[in-house]
Amino acid sequence: MSLTCRATLRGFFGRGLQLDAMSAFPADGPLLVVCNHLSNIDPWIFGGFGPGVLYCMSKRELFNNRAIAWILAGCNCFPIDRGAADRRALRTSLDILSRRGRLLIFLEGTRSATPGMRRAEAGVGFLARRSGATILPVGVWGTEAALPRGRKFPKRVPIRLAIGPTFTLPERVPGERRDDQAVADLIGSRIAELLPPAYRGVYASLEEPPATPRVG
Repeated sequence: MSLTCRATLRGFFGRGLQLDAMSAFPADGPLLVVCNHLSNIDPWIFGGFGPGVLYCMSKRELFNNRAIAWILAGCNCFPIDRGAADRRALRTSLDILSRRGRLLIFLEGTRSATPGMRRAEAGVGFLARRSGATILPVGVWGTEAALPRGRKFPKRVPIRLAIGPTFTLPERVPGERRDDQAVADLIGSRIAELLPPAYRGVYASLEEPPATPRVG
């Protein structure tokens, strides 16, 4: 399946598809790969070029179509109910990470209506906090022009994917805010650093990140 995704994306976008070396992905987990989300093309990039086994949450509506559900299952995707605390999906995620697996999450929970980042979902912070996983921030841009909302077929435009350095959450400092949303915002700020200014959205005005991680 990954070879099909890779060949299709590379064949259509050609040299316009510019990706950082995927060797930056740690081979071992637990690893949270966290990315902004602009287009339905985004997960297919990871499916085609992400090295090794990478699990991913996908909105439950996609699983209503049996053919698509079969494809998603073959790409190690599992369903999540958006807009609610889906405990089953969270348990599945924590189980993957406890087995030293690698999990891809789109930080905002859905595609951004504009190129600018939306605020991170608190559930990402919950998973990072509870699992203690290493975090790999990834920024993507250009896919919103390649396949905007409502368009059935993609356009051939430049796409860029940048991979940041891994980090782990710092030891908690007494008096420091460390709830799920604060951790999610920390991760969001690390992704924003990888993006052009026009794509940073709610994280564009952050002068200092919410906390200082240990860089791995």
